[in-house]
Amino acid sequence: MVRLFDNLPDDDHVPYKFLTAEPHLKDVVRYMRPSDYAVWAAVGAGFPAAHWMWERAKPSFHPKVMPRVMAIQIPAYACIGFVFAATHSLFRFWGWRENGPEAARWAEESKTRPQSTKKWGENDW
Repeated sequence: MVRLFDNLPDDDHVPYKFLTAEPHLKDVVRYMRPSDYAVWAAVGAGFPAAHWMWERAKPSFHPKVMPRVMAIQIPAYACIGFVFAATHSLFRFWGWRENGPEAARWAEESKTRPQSTKKWGENDW
């Protein structure tokens, strides 16, 4: 089986309950806590806002350049904020952070989740 990451944690070597080694991205997003969304918003809006305030206090660009800089910064920091938030959620799947509510939800959803016969990376082609 081809693995996305090597040396992932297992159930014996993590401080909290291990859920799965390679969760799907939609599961990582569905299991985000409000604090993860707060991290996403803080990084996505905080860094461009701080840069804008800094530029207002002590300008380093020509004023006509600033909108172009912000047009690049805002989507970039929004993506970086998502990576931070998804990493926090992923660490809960791996058992590296406290994951009590996620473990209970994962257990009850895994009862109804259909089990596939093929593993990821095992294709007929």
